[in-house]
Amino acid sequence: MKIALLVQRFPHGGAESYVEEIARRLAKYEDVTVISSTNKDYSFWRGLGKVLKSGKFDLVHVNTYGYFHSDYAAYLKKKLHYKLVMTSHGFTGMDIHSLKKNQVTMKKSPFDIIRPLYDKKIGKKTIQSCDHLIALSKKDQEFYKQIGIDTSKITIIPPGIQENFFVEPDVDNIKKIRSQYDGPILLSVGELSWIKSQAVMVRAMQLVIKEKPATLILIGKDRTELANLKQLSKKLGIDKNVFFLGFKNPEEVKKFMYASDILLNTSLAEGLSTVLLESMACSLPFITTSSGGNGYLAQESDAGLTVPFEDEKALANHILALTSDKKKMETMKSKGHVFAKDLSWDKIFARITKVYSNLLLDGDKS
Repeated sequence: MKIALLVQRFPHGGAESYVEEIARRLAKYEDVTVISSTNKDYSFWRGLGKVLKSGKFDLVHVNTYGYFHSDYAAYLKKKLHYKLVMTSHGFTGMDIHSLKKNQVTMKKSPFDIIRPLYDKKIGKKTIQSCDHLIALSKKDQEFYKQIGIDTSKITIIPPGIQENFFVEPDVDNIKKIRSQYDGPILLSVGELSWIKSQAVMVRAMQLVIKEKPATLILIGKDRTELANLKQLSKKLGIDKNVFFLGFKNPEEVKKFMYASDILLNTSLAEGLSTVLLESMACSLPFITTSSGGNGYLAQESDAGLTVPFEDEKALANHILALTSDKKKMETMKSKGHVFAKDLSWDKIFARITKVYSNLLLDGDKS
């Protein structure tokens, strides 16, 4: 069978890594093509229609809701006679619009009126055109059901975890990292950007440090916020307790996860954070917001706690309570690791390709 995987850009974000893992495995035994934009803003893909027409694909798997490539692939589906699968990777635009409406975060924009119009008209039509929807979490599934999608067309499949995160690094490597910082060590992994909202972590750290020594380590390349976060740390007088380490490869990230005490994720919008899944594989408890499927993950796995958006007091209180309760920490570590074992990429890939196979077999029967 001929399969096309569409995603907005490379190099990697969460959706791109997801596509890469699927494509790498598919390429061993299927004809697979990854289609992406060459334009840096990837808002409009010139030539996409031509590629889809000439490819004569049996199945097209679009990734990320709210982008031109997903809407256009849905528009061409009937004409080109392929099966269409979508993984939304969350509903970032919709979630941000909701937060703005409730005055949780950021300034409003004249363009805000466009968001609900898109979701009601174009976005909803794209979703309804899909033959099958891969939901990363129950939150995605609930949204699909609300707009009238039959549950038989929805399968919950979270992102996979790379195998290396299950392999504990050398004890000396862990000791070396821990010896460099005052504990407990609080870890954040992700691009430094307004949507990740790392400023609330820095503000929470000021409250934590009043009660006990602690370190906040932020790993991730700068998108927009490095200078602002450094300035905030200095202003609050905690710059000696906050470390910005920049981009780290997965193996390095793993070492820091095994050496840390809690992973922090304060995103305003997500699909389902791969970083939280990786932290569970490393037996690292997490504190997260309810963005995307993250709140559901904390509840289902018993490996994490959930805090309100932009609430440094709640975050600080959770950090202090958890780091003072060794028994609870150990329980969360154990439960997270057990939960993560079923989410290795090989197992997740098998579940995704089962969706493909079922769709194509149904097509042969019809």
